[in-house]
Amino acid sequence: MEVIYGINSIRDLLRQYQNGWEKIIIASGRGGSSVKEIMEIAHEKKIPVEICDRKYLDKLAGTPDHQGVIALGKDFVYADLDDLIKNRNKSFNFDLILILDSIMDPQNLGSIIRTAHCLGANGIVIPEDRAASVTAAVHKASAGSVGQIPVARVVNLSQTLDYLKDKGFWVFGAEAHGGRSLPQMDFNCSVALVLGGEAKGIRPLVKKKCDFLVTIPLAGSFDSLNVSVAAGMIQYEIFRQRSKANEINK
Repeated sequence: MEVIYGINSIRDLLRQYQNGWEKIIIASGRGGSSVKEIMEIAHEKKIPVEICDRKYLDKLAGTPDHQGVIALGKDFVYADLDDLIKNRNKSFNFDLILILDSIMDPQNLGSIIRTAHCLGANGIVIPEDRAASVTAAVHKASAGSVGQIPVARVVNLSQTLDYLKDKGFWVFGAEAHGGRSLPQMDFNCSVALVLGGEAKGIRPLVKKKCDFLVTIPLAGSFDSLNVSVAAGMIQYEIFRQRSKANEINK
């Protein structure tokens, strides 16, 4: 059973899904318009609601940072890689799939998922081992976007990149130094964007699969950006270029 917490995450997921919910648990004394809305949606969808002591919610969530509302549902269902390929945003002529190589922080994963949804990506690929999976913390950090964009979980990222190349994708790897400057890249093609882990970046075997390495030019004294920030900046440049191409072709 999956434990999801956070008012916005639960409310957004409840709006989207009819099935898969066990119950909603609300801390005794917790009120407010957002909680009232959650209770109303749960009632409409015939999802049981329980009022319990806050300490019980702390125990279920494993943290006091649950905002007084918890949802119990089925474990997250990962998509197939082919599902991501088919999920192209209708506003664009090309695909965009994010490949996350050893992202360990659930907050980073959730933030990347949220940005990917907002900027029109097909979906996200994560590895089974040595990486954050989709958990309650990721749901919360994504503000419910986990329910709106497919996430695939694969055994081998290198093989996954080979498969995407066979499907016509070009592989772009985000690199702190030494890559081609982001504004110089042409992203009007089907893109597999590889983002490396917080500590060591893209692993060597995965980096070898990249057709291009991309570097974000910086003016400050820090030598690199947080991976979720870098993901957002690169995706926005992809979004900008594709939006401009659409305007020209109209």
